[in-house]
Amino acid sequence: MAKKATLDKTSPSPIDSLPPRRKAILAAAYDVLMEQGYTGASTLEIATRAKVSKRELYAEFGNKAGILEALIATTAARMQLPLAPAELGNGFDDGAAFANALTRYGVTALTELTHPAVVALNRLAVAEAGASSELGRILDQQGREPNRLALGRLFGRAQAAGFVGDGDPDQMSGVFFSLLFGDLMLRLMLGVVAPPRPREIGRRAELATRAVLELFRQRPPA
Repeated sequence: MAKKATLDKTSPSPIDSLPPRRKAILAAAYDVLMEQGYTGASTLEIATRAKVSKRELYAEFGNKAGILEALIATTAARMQLPLAPAELGNGFDDGAAFANALTRYGVTALTELTHPAVVALNRLAVAEAGASSELGRILDQQGREPNRLALGRLFGRAQAAGFVGDGDPDQMSGVFFSLLFGDLMLRLMLGVVAPPRPREIGRRAELATRAVLELFRQRPPA
């Protein structure tokens, strides 16, 4: 019999820093999702495994969709942390500061999105897409979209400071993501590669940063 998927307790998880009750509910929700799928998961089963009442669960998250939105939003929020460090203020002192911020973001994005728990959620969303797009919608709205907007704002600030040339900041952020991940997510979801180690993550982030800055660098007028 295949081993049931559970939230990995041996490596850092996006929910590790949450308050105990919230963490317990989200961990239970993840386990139930992996075993029963999004449509098959029940709030009663989640509450039972988390050792809380359904009233407590609903008070904390509202409904099943709210639980999943919170699980995904936690990762999205952690990814955005490197984009607005206090020392950067409202802009960048020089191009190196922008490059460093972009590289830090790349490292965080790769670390968070290649975590086995996150890969498993994406794999489940694809598997259920034919019957229901609800899980995919939540992943898109609570995970991909907030980070796309945050990274676009970062490129917009760099553009205003003259560190990148003309163009759509949102498109620049999309190019950066493409350079950062390549086909890695697909291969992870297929189970043909292992999650990258820190050295590989750092190398990918640095290469993506150098490539996107060269592609969109400020060029002198013709």
